[in-house]
Amino acid sequence: MAKSTPDHDFQLHQLRDYLYARRESILNQWRTRCAVEEELHTRTSFSREEFNDQLPVLLNIFSQRIVDEPEEADAIDRSGQHGLHRWQRGYSLAELFNELNNFYDVVENELHQFLELYPQTLPQVITQAHRQLLRLSKDMTMGSMMYYDQLRQTTAAEQAQALQLALDNIQQLTRQRSEHLRQASHDLRGSFGILSGAAHLLQLPSKEEERAQYLEMLSRNLLLTQHMLNQLMDYARLEAGQESVDSKSFDAADLLRDLVKGAQGFAKSRNLILRADGPDKLPVVGDALKVQRIVQNLLVNALKYTPSGWVSVSWTLENDTRWVVSVQDTGPGLSEGPTALLADQLQPLVEPTGSHQPDSPKDYPGESVPPTSHKKGESSQRDGEGLGLFVVKRLCELLKASMDIETSQAGTLIRIRLLVNQQISEQENNR
Repeated sequence: MAKSTPDHDFQLHQLRDYLYARRESILNQWRTRCAVEEELHTRTSFSREEFNDQLPVLLNIFSQRIVDEPEEADAIDRSGQHGLHRWQRGYSLAELFNELNNFYDVVENELHQFLELYPQTLPQVITQAHRQLLRLSKDMTMGSMMYYDQLRQTTAAEQAQALQLALDNIQQLTRQRSEHLRQASHDLRGSFGILSGAAHLLQLPSKEEERAQYLEMLSRNLLLTQHMLNQLMDYARLEAGQESVDSKSFDAADLLRDLVKGAQGFAKSRNLILRADGPDKLPVVGDALKVQRIVQNLLVNALKYTPSGWVSVSWTLENDTRWVVSVQDTGPGLSEGPTALLADQLQPLVEPTGSHQPDSPKDYPGESVPPTSHKKGESSQRDGEGLGLFVVKRLCELLKASMDIETSQAGTLIRIRLLVNQQISEQENNR
């Protein structure tokens, strides 16, 4: 390091103060650069705090090194934490380095601007600044590479175990699905038996009261049989690949409000409160009929298997590419049968605002995705909805939508994330 002089020390502190004053601008410029990168534009849906992550601390360390002050944290450790955060959000190592290179470019440009504002700055001061920027870049690269290497080794070790577990779960799901289809067929045979008996009795002389009782039995079982047949036909068509996507513009908010309005009578008959919440308008491009079938299945199941309390349907625009519809109830949860296994497979990662997980961490409060961990308990009395949930899952796969299930003894929340523009996805697949 060059010999210290009053001018030299003053200019170093002047540069440190300049960088502090430009802190917000540096971070904003960095985000803007990343936003125009074709490989990184999807990542800028982060909140401000989440996108910046450890970089404000690393900027502090950079400034402290320039004036040779004690560092407030270990740069390699903080860089490792930043690398971990980006890895958790789906970054590859190349994407992380590309993002950090944009950061170094922004800081370097700020050093040039400082020199233009203060042309009398000593060469040793600028040399010291560039030396410390190079040192910081080495530390950040080291921290990120070390963490990614550790994660790679851990992931490789877990993959073999996870693949075996996934294979076991798939086999179990297949067995459960076959059993559920067998049970559905058995229920259909039972329903047809009741219908046949009721129809036969109607031909016999009987009192008016008895006739009304048999007619009510006939009507109830006809509706049940029709619902089960529709589910089996839907599932059969989806399994056979006979369904296609017909994408058109429609207002998802209008569609969902109409569905909820149509179900209010059933909700009142069961003494349930059914609410709908979301923006007045939600224009999207997609298959409105399949979206209707998804929500209708979820809504009917929630109303049918919730003994008391609430059922809520909500929707919102998550970002530029996805919108979300959720159906939440206060029923007994999914604890047994195919539905419990499906809930295990579709539970989301732990996030800070989980509806059924109050002890989750507090970082990144700006996020609004509420998942939970599935807990097994007593029999849920909801096994009859298994086929409907499998139909919903198949429809989601067809629409390239994701399906999350949160469940506990306090209720169940099923969240569907759909594409805002289904046609764009179809065009990309056809290329």
